Amino acid sequence: MNLSSLLFPVLLCTCVLAPLSCGGPDGQPERESVTDMTSNAVFDWQGHRGARGLLPENTIPAFLRALSYPEVVTLELDVVISADDRVIVSHEPWMSPEICLSPAGDRLPEEQDKRISIRKLTAEQIAAYDCGRLPHPRFPEQQQRPAEKPTLAAVFAAVDRFCIQQDRPSPRYNIELKYEPDLEPEFVPDRNTFADLVLEDVAAWGKPELVTLQCFDPPMLEVIRSKNPDIQLAYLDEFPGNLKQKMDSLGFVPPIYSPYHEPLNANLMDSIRQLNMRVVPWTVNEVDRMRELIKLGVDGIITDYPDRIATALKE
Repeated sequence: MNLSSLLFPVLLCTCVLAPLSCGGPDGQPERESVTDMTSNAVFDWQGHRGARGLLPENTIPAFLRALSYPEVVTLELDVVISADDRVIVSHEPWMSPEICLSPAGDRLPEEQDKRISIRKLTAEQIAAYDCGRLPHPRFPEQQQRPAEKPTLAAVFAAVDRFCIQQDRPSPRYNIELKYEPDLEPEFVPDRNTFADLVLEDVAAWGKPELVTLQCFDPPMLEVIRSKNPDIQLAYLDEFPGNLKQKMDSLGFVPPIYSPYHEPLNANLMDSIRQLNMRVVPWTVNEVDRMRELIKLGVDGIITDYPDRIATALKE
């Protein structure tokens, strides 16, 4: 079967969402209503941390590489907060010894109690660490090159320039706030401060309609929604199951559900659709699994390898 035909029902579902409260009198959680703001909605292929399988993760070169593939609609990335309250693009709120070198070019200590907290470094100090020259043990195809952890504002600016130069539409951004309560205050600020700083950067950029914010910490989603009910939210889930119970606990239904892909099956898809949520699983790197998920009816896929998308779409 031609996989492009399988995409058709999914293409009709993927859209930019403007959340509006529509709770009922029965005490059920409020459900975010879906409003199609585009006439040419497409399947939401997302470049995970830019293109982690090809270039150093969460770096400007990786984001631009992802955008070199026309199927990529969204850039997925992670953010933390520096000592001077800048929003930094990084998966960990510390300097990972797996991918980063010290400003002097030395390997970093691997002991957890010796982690270098990004929250204790300024944006200028963070930029002095090289997080691109070490070979990645889990991504042998990744090309090593000097790379720093950029600010979110710098990513917005670089991507805007690239899109103008390439005459390419601006991508969406799926931004994960790397917050965990146990990391406070050494590695992350409190939820309110974290959310405020990210929302300020998004507002300064001026295209909030192109942004989705996600987090594994449900209370963070509540905080973001209370501050900006118009920002699109995604519910990240590592262990899918009991979905209605999770939404009842949250108190509202975000428009997007983003689960770990392996447990995702037809039964779980039915549960998700009953809640009128779109489904964008992570992180899918095998072509056969991409095809399975497309047949299952997902609305998008997050992948480290945007170069494999074209193969997945072939017969």
